[in-house]
Amino acid sequence: MFRTWPQRALVTQQHPNVVSPLATFNTPHLSTGTCTNVDNVAVLPSASVIDFRQYWRDEHDGSSDSESLEQTACLTLARLLSAVVYLHECSSDVPRLLPRHVLMTVLDTGECYPLLRPSSRVSNSSDTAGTIADDIAELILVMLRLDSSAVVQRRKSDPSTKREKPVGIDVAAAISPQSSYSRCLQRVVRCLRQKTGSSWIEGVKESIQLLDFTLWGPSEDEARMIAISDGRDTALRVWLSVTRCRLLAELAAAEGMSQNGLEVAERATFLSLATESSLLEVTKVLFT
Repeated sequence: MFRTWPQRALVTQQHPNVVSPLATFNTPHLSTGTCTNVDNVAVLPSASVIDFRQYWRDEHDGSSDSESLEQTACLTLARLLSAVVYLHECSSDVPRLLPRHVLMTVLDTGECYPLLRPSSRVSNSSDTAGTIADDIAELILVMLRLDSSAVVQRRKSDPSTKREKPVGIDVAAAISPQSSYSRCLQRVVRCLRQKTGSSWIEGVKESIQLLDFTLWGPSEDEARMIAISDGRDTALRVWLSVTRCRLLAELAAAEGMSQNGLEVAERATFLSLATESSLLEVTKVLFT
């Protein structure tokens, strides 16, 4: 599917959103409409690999649906944070989500997903100066096209220099919570800011739970009603059963391969692993 250039192999990891840090590549044009008389032959879709910032500039220029953009931002962030957890479990390092390490891959089927290309220079001071919370703040600035000049910077006293120095961009304050997706992004930023030091990975995992719940769980109105009801466990159990049945019905009625295969797999994984207890814990985080 990929043609490497120059002389560097594209090495995919055991995670759909992680590639080799040294991979440089472009994509040849392949047709998905090709038919053959040979059994068991699949023609891969072609893909465009786009710079992260350029992709989101194009998305904003070509779309006026802010909620759809916010949903895509949540999905992109969930996949990237999942990649961070994978890399941390493989090496115990603290992976960074700097925009220059992220590419957006767009298939001609319409499906789009991010590729994280970890830095191979672990000693690079520019890569170690910030935190995962700083990286997420910068990614959200790009994805939502927030005005960085209007974002208030939080500051703290530096005893060694006896002067104030910037800590990070307070993106949470800059986000206008107009949908469940933008409100979720706001909560993710605050969660990551609260979980610092050795507990950063807990913040990442909790952020993934918030994002998954917002993407695949009950609607915000449903979740609020369930959270304040006396029979919360029963209501969540019923919601899970009904939603699982709907997904099975959709898959049974679908003709051929889904155009959003990874998205369907993520939704199915969420529904298969979720329990009423795990969903209830997330509603407590969201609404308390």
